[in-house]
Parts: sequence; C-alpha cells; structure tokens
Amino acid sequence: MARVGSSGFELLSYQSYGDIESASGDIVVDPTDFAFGSDHFVAVSATLVQAAMEDNITIDFSLGPDQGAGVPVFPDDVDMEGMNTEMVFGTHFIQPGDSFNSPLPSPIIVPFVDFRGNVASANITKMNLVGVIGAGLASGANTSAARVSLDFNTVVDLTDQVQGSVDDGTASVSWTPSSNSTRFHGAQPDEPGSWGSWAVDHFSAKGANISASFMQNNILSQQSIGDLLRQPGVGQYMWEDSMEFGAQLFWTEGLPQRFIERHGYNISIALPVLHTLKSSVTKINQTFDYGTSFNWGKFTEDYQDTLTSLYIDYMTALSDFARSVGMTYSTQPGYNFRLDVAASAAIPDTPEVESLGLFTIDQARQLSGGVHLGNHTFFSSETGALPGGNAYRMIELLRAAKSQYASGVNVALLHGFPYSGDYPNTTWPGLTTFGYQFADMHGPRQPAWNYYRGYLDFLARTQYLLQAGVAKVDLAIYRKDYDVNFNFPFQGTSLISAGYTYEYISPENLKLPGVSVVDGRLAPAGPAYKALILSRIQNITVDAAQSLVDFSDNGFPIIFVGSVPDDVPGFETGDSQKTQVQSLMGQLVDKSSVAVVGAEVDVAGALARMSVLPAASASPESPNLYTVVREVQTESDSERTSHFYLFNSDFFTNGSVPGPINASIPGPINFTLTLNPGFNGTPFVLDPWTGEVSPVALYAVGDNGTIVIPSVSLALAQTALITVTTLTSFEGVAAPSAHLTDAGEGVIAVGSSTGVELRSFQDGDAELTLSNGSTQTVSLSLSGETSRELDGWQLNITAWTPPADLNQNKSHSILVPIAPINLTQGLVPWDQLDGLANVSGVGTYVTTFEWDHTEDGGVGVQLDFGEVFHTIKTWINGIEIPTADPTNPVVDVSDFVRQGSNAIRVDAASTLINVLNSVGSAVITLNQSRTDTLSLPQPGNVPPPANQHYGLVAPVRLIPYARAVISF
Repeated sequence: MARVGSSGFELLSYQSYGDIESASGDIVVDPTDFAFGSDHFVAVSATLVQAAMEDNITIDFSLGPDQGAGVPVFPDDVDMEGMNTEMVFGTHFIQPGDSFNSPLPSPIIVPFVDFRGNVASANITKMNLVGVIGAGLASGANTSAARVSLDFNTVVDLTDQVQGSVDDGTASVSWTPSSNSTRFHGAQPDEPGSWGSWAVDHFSAKGANISASFMQNNILSQQSIGDLLRQPGVGQYMWEDSMEFGAQLFWTEGLPQRFIERHGYNISIALPVLHTLKSSVTKINQTFDYGTSFNWGKFTEDYQDTLTSLYIDYMTALSDFARSVGMTYSTQPGYNFRLDVAASAAIPDTPEVESLGLFTIDQARQLSGGVHLGNHTFFSSETGALPGGNAYRMIELLRAAKSQYASGVNVALLHGFPYSGDYPNTTWPGLTTFGYQFADMHGPRQPAWNYYRGYLDFLARTQYLLQAGVAKVDLAIYRKDYDVNFNFPFQGTSLISAGYTYEYISPENLKLPGVSVVDGRLAPAGPAYKALILSRIQNITVDAAQSLVDFSDNGFPIIFVGSVPDDVPGFETGDSQKTQVQSLMGQLVDKSSVAVVGAEVDVAGALARMSVLPAASASPESPNLYTVVREVQTESDSERTSHFYLFNSDFFTNGSVPGPINASIPGPINFTLTLNPGFNGTPFVLDPWTGEVSPVALYAVGDNGTIVIPSVSLALAQTALITVTTLTSFEGVAAPSAHLTDAGEGVIAVGSSTGVELRSFQDGDAELTLSNGSTQTVSLSLSGETSRELDGWQLNITAWTPPADLNQNKSHSILVPIAPINLTQGLVPWDQLDGLANVSGVGTYVTTFEWDHTEDGGVGVQLDFGEVFHTIKTWINGIEIPTADPTNPVVDVSDFVRQGSNAIRVDAASTLINVLNSVGSAVITLNQSRTDTLSLPQPGNVPPPANQHYGLVAPVRLIPYARAVISF
C-alpha cells in the first residue's frame, strides 16, 4: 500500500458481516480462534501496527468487527446496560362495552433483514415494560388495515395503572420475558473471540463505554499495541462504519427523560405512532396513527430530534475515549437512521461519508455544513464502494473521489483491500468481501495494482490543497430534517449555475461556538457564509428564529423561498413557542437584509441585488460546474491564500446508483472563469498529475481583486486547481512581475516566473497585450508538422489466469505470456483479437516514431491517447512520462521526445472481470459461488458485470503545436 502511494489504512475484522444467511458468504473459521478480540486477532493487530511504522503509514482501528457497531460480549451479559435496544409493541382491540382485564398483549417481534433479504439479527433476550396506552378508534378505522387510525383526543396513559410487579411477573397483569434467547454455543469466558459481537447502544454513553472498555482491555493493552499507536504518525482513528444494525424502533433507557427535557411532555402519548417511521427491519403487519384528529407527525419529529441528541452523547463519549488513547474518532454519522445528519456531523473528530450511501454531491453536503461549523479539519469518504464487483475502472474510482471532493470531502479512503492469504472455503482469486457485489478489492491480485501510483499521487496532490486552511462556503441552507434526502433538498441547479457554493446546516449547528456574524460573515473563522437561505420551510425552532433575528441585526442577508415559517417543529402543549416564532419572523421580514422570493430560481437574483457574489463563477453558466474554496490566512492580514477546486460533474443528481459516465450531460465545458477571493493576489495553476505549479499567464483584474481567466476548458468529470495568493511566491515559484491580458484567438499562454510560453495549434501571429500596457506581436509556426496517428504497434500481453486447481495458490494468478501480436489493423480492444475475449492482464504496446525538431525548438508536441480504459503507464525513450488524466488523456511530451527516432512503450492493465466471467460458478468466496451471489438482487439493481473492452482502444496521436517564449 505504501509503495503505490497510500498514506494509511483502516483495519477491519470482516466476519461475513454477521449474517445468518448471507450473500456475503458463510462464517467458515472458528471465531474462538480468529474473531475480533481473539488472541490471533491481537497478534495480527500488533504485527500490522509494527508494519505500518516501518512503512511510514498510519493505521486506523475499527471499533469492532465489520462496521464497528459492537464488540464481543459474553452471552450472559448481553442484557446489560449499554447494549442495543429496540422498542416493540403489542395490541389488543376491545369491543364496545367490553373491558380489558388480562395479561398485557405480547409484542410483535420481527428479525432484521438486510437489503439482500438475509436474516441478520440475534433474537430478543430480555424485555422491559415502557408504557401502556389506551385509545378509541378514529371514525371509520378498520382494525384489519395495515395502518389503523386512533383518535388522539381519547388517549389515556395507563402505565401507572398496571397492577402488580412487572419485574417478577407475580401480579395479575404481568409482562413475561421471552424464553427464546439466542446463545453463542461454545462461549468461553477467557476467549473473547468465542463470545460473538453484539451491537451496542448507540444512544447513550454507556454503549460507547462498552466498546471503549473492550478495546482498551482486550486489544490496546495487549502486546504494546496501545503504546505503539501513540507514537507520532502511527495510530490515527478509532473508526466506525455506517450504522447498519436494526430495530423496529430504537430505544434507550434515558430516552423518556431526555424527551421530556427537550420537548416538555411525556413520550407515552406519542408511543402508538412512532412505529410509523421507516424501519430497518421487516415491516410489522400493522401500525397506528392518530388519523386526522391530530397532526401526529409532530410526535415522530420529536422522537427523531431526541434520538439525535442521544446519539451525540454516544459519539462524544467515543471521541473522548479515542483522544485518551492518543488517537481521534472517525465515523459515518447519522445516515441510515432517522437522525439529524448535519447536527451529528459536527461531533466526531473526522466525520465520514461513502460513495455507496451518499454518491451525489448534494447528499454529502447535507453533512458538510455540520463538519465545517464543527471546525473539523478533515472530512473523509469511503470512496468507490459501489455495485459492480471486480469491474470498476480507474476513471470511475477517480470520479467518485472527485465528486466527494466537490461536496467538501478532503480525505479519500479507497474501498477496500482484503486479506491476501489463503482462506478456507475460498478459491482463486482469493477472499472477496461482500461476495462480488461491490467494487474491486484493490491489491496485488489486480493486474492494475502496480500502476496505481500515478493515480493515487493525483488524489494526494488534490487533497494537499483541499486540506489546506479552512473551507469557505458562499451560502448556508437551513435544513431541519432527518436522514439524508436523496434528491436536492434545495430544488434545481440555479445556485450551481450562478456559481454559488452551498451546504446544509441544522438549527443545532447554530448553537455551536463561533456561529455568529462578524463583518458580514456567519462563522467567520469557519465557512464564513455570506447569506442564509430558508427554502420552503414551514416551521423553525425558537432558538433558530432568534439566531436569525440576531444575524439580521448585524446586516446578514437572509432569503426565504416560498413563505416565511409560522410554526415550530414537533408538538407543544399550548402555543407559546409558536407565538414566539411568529413574532420573531414578523421582525425579520421588515429588515432590509431579508428578502422573500417566490421560487428557488429567484434566489440567485436576490443574492446579486444584496451584493452577495459567489467566490467563483463561469460565463456561460453551467449547472455541472462545482467549486470548493479553501482559504489560508496567517497572523498577518496581508498574507492570504485561497485555493479553488473546480469539477465538471458527470454524476446523476437523482436517487439512482451512478453507472457509466452520464451521456446525457454535455461533455466538455468551455468558459471564462471569474474568481472573487476577496483580496488582490496572483493566480497560480496547479497540475495534480505532474505536481507542476505555474503562474496563470493570461487574465484580467477587475474590481475588488476579481480575477477573470478566459478560455478555461474542462472535460466531463475533469478537475482543475487554481490558487490565488498575496505572497511573493507559491510552492517555490515566484510571482511574475507582469502577465498577459490578451493573446488573441486560439493562443494558449503557459506562465513561469520570468515569462510566458505561447502555444498554438495553427500557424499565425499572436497579438499580445501585457498588464503593464505594452504590446507585442509574436509569430508562431508549426514548421509543416501536422497531427498524426501512431501506427506499427506490437502488443505483448501477459495474461493473468487462474490456476488449474482453483483451490491452489488462491490469491495469485498464473502469469502467462502470449505470443507478440502485430496490430496491423490498428488499436482495437483485446476482445476483438482472436482468442483473447476472456483474457485479463497487462498489455505492453511498443512502436517508434520520427520527430524532426529539437527539444527547445519552436514546435512542441502532445501525446493524445483518445481514451484510457483502465490504467496506463507510458515511457518515451525509456523515461516515464506523467500519468494521463483519464478524463482528458493528453500529455505534453515535448521534454521527452528527441530529434530522430523515438521509442514509445505503453503498459495498459485490465480488471479481472473477463477472466472471472470465463470461470463461472467455480469461483467461490466464503463458501458461496460468485455466480450465485450475482444472481441475487443487486444493490441499486445494477446488473452483473459484463465483459469489458481492454487495452488501448482508440487511436494514439501526436498533436504538434507551435510555441514561442516571451520574457518580462
């Protein structure tokens, strides 16, 4: 991992994700010996920590097996406080005139079934009574219906009227615990690996403490693991994945009291309707609501709000624990459950999202506001966890990272790298987690692994800028909601087209330190929002309403879309809070800094009228151009630097899983870019593929330091990095004394500290205007050169083939050289060549070409690959050239060609999918056939991967250009 450019890894004990019947595979080794917390696991952990130190990379520890949602717990102790708890209910209908004088009805208990349809939960072990409610049926209610409406006005809380002792069952009305307890056979008190891991309570500090105690006592205190992790640059995160355990309705001991504290009434009257919330388990056959007798959705909102506050307690406790052992806490907070994700994202030291769960930019932005207002340096992503097992191309992995970057993420963690040794009940090509349902398992079993370095360096250089300073965001959009909205919460792309950056914030975020208005910016030390948008918001908390009044008193722009809220979220007894909100909103709408517009498309115009301008904008506008801004400010106000990340997004914006690059979106966008950093500075362009930093050679300076750069072009899914700084140099490159303001049509200007190189793909004169007012005319000539296609290719393929016995040499393919092929027909995919339809591996292409110009002559040259299918690495005259950007695979090779004959070699590596498809059902992982797994319903209904078209698949061309250098 270190060799190919990775800076660290997360250690995860994959135990078949604990499923009873799993498409991910069976549990095929004795957990006593190998499971999380076992002696072998501790020994492996110690070895990995030592190896990480030797290779100068960091290691993160999951807080348990699989998602890290729980730890081994001895079966006799699974009912202790701090374990995951759900609320269930039983019902009994009483006929008119009858009474109820019997044992309480037994609850309906259903197992957790995951998205693959597999039963994946333990059985119920202990039950405690929470409450008893009596209510009359609403008019017209059907007792056989899936949803039965009750009359809220008839609700009676009967909890205090239960006779006798509920605990011991001696009363006439009793609650009998289930006798159907699940036990993990063979549990041994001194062997934690034998206990079985159980999800802890994620809504109390007690749950966090169970995980923390197990980690401390059974892992960190063993074999000096904790001491080694404390050393600088070794241990980084205690980490937890997305929450994917289940309950009919999550419950915790402290919920009723917290509910009263936050909402002022007893939760008992809300209990009948809470099971209407979306559940992560199989739906029960019948739920209840209060029909039209009451707006009962307010009860479910109060429950979700309370649950979020309890989840924050859990994360805070784990963050404290991680710091106590010299690490920090990272988790994928809030989503999958009915929680306020922006409020949750403000808590962990490094919040995380993932490509699978939040693959569009707008989805991840629903967390990024909490990340930035929580003052977190890093926002990470489990990148590339998408359907399409072992067929994931590098261009798709990179675009997943780029999209996450556009949402505020600045750390990409590639999913994933499996155990590379032999594994029981598993054949070639080795252990594959999730049973081939998801994207490639990176590592040496992949033909392309040795070619990752150039692509990971691209990600690293991009992250270098995205981790600098502090994220600055134009707009905050108010969002009081739970879980992630898979469509745009702010409807349409009008703000994106106008160039504005935005993210969503919760009213809970407004209570964080530093969230106030100073000099016209909200949270100036953080994202420094320029305006706040409330789009079609019907209700608002009293605290948030008061904050808005305070902001507007300081002249901060606020825009309401559609209407002004006139209610509070949730239920209140009486109208005190509602009256407060209406009064505060009445004060707001009369202020000059507040506007009310009819629709989302009107917001950009209102912002312009308020003199709120985006940090970057394009002309003509594009709904696909996303921008991220990071600002570095030293103690001196005169030393400022802003970094701009631009991305021409190709992702779908609806709720479907992204597939191939979206052909319905126009490809390249060509525009004039206006940057508005807020200070006068010099722009530099950074090439993340080469690491080169160059002054922008051609631009104009407008009012208030705006920088106007003409002729910017981005291919579909391509990115650009631009820095504006007041410093006299950036990354060792001095700011030039002058620059061009005009170079005429079709002329490209490439800057340096001392001058500009002019480039053109046609002969002619360039009429230049410099920033000092002087003019020049420069002649550019191609000297008769024209674009040409390289031919005469010879292809040498090393096929990666399975062993004759798939149970031998499980993790290593047999490398078989194929006889050289002279490609007289030109460059075509391997599957169009005789006998190569099912071949995977590495193809080496070689040819020669003539070049008649000196290295420092007036003609330069680019190498255009046309299309890069997966990964390539190229050498000219034995010297490796920069990695080609797959979205625009054109590399300037002027410094690599020489006058006369030139030799070129291109290595094109493939995925394993073609050879895997040829083997069929013989491929097994964790006792399950690959073909059987792929025949099951796939996440997002993505079809099983078909054969791919490997190799150099488009003509490779030399593109000459005329060039001339002018000095300042």
